[in-house]
Amino acid sequence: MRLTIEASLRRIGDLLRDDVAPDLRTPFLCQSVRMAGSVVNICANWVDDAAAIRVEENANIRAVLGLPPASDPGLRISQLDAENHRLRLLLVEAHAKAEEAGDAQRNATIWALLEEIELARAQRE
Repeated sequence: MRLTIEASLRRIGDLLRDDVAPDLRTPFLCQSVRMAGSVVNICANWVDDAAAIRVEENANIRAVLGLPPASDPGLRISQLDAENHRLRLLLVEAHAKAEEAGDAQRNATIWALLEEIELARAQRE
């Protein structure tokens, strides 16, 4: 197996949950270590798909806003998040205008996008 951050985090999470926790003597400590293992696995999932989620999300926001397809400023999470923040501000403005204008179709489109964004970012183990 190739050593990656994701693989390392998954192995640590599995080790805590499956190997360390069962050998602990107190239920509280056992549960705490299992919880720590789950948190580490959630972090591994975040590492694995963080860039992909943001690139797709940015492209979807641009499409809903009618902006020309553009590449993100880079693939670092900080760069993708900065662009995502900029696009979300534009989306909020567009959403407010759609509601003020009574544009039900645009309003529904934006709500559907927001739901899609939240589901894609939902933590999973």
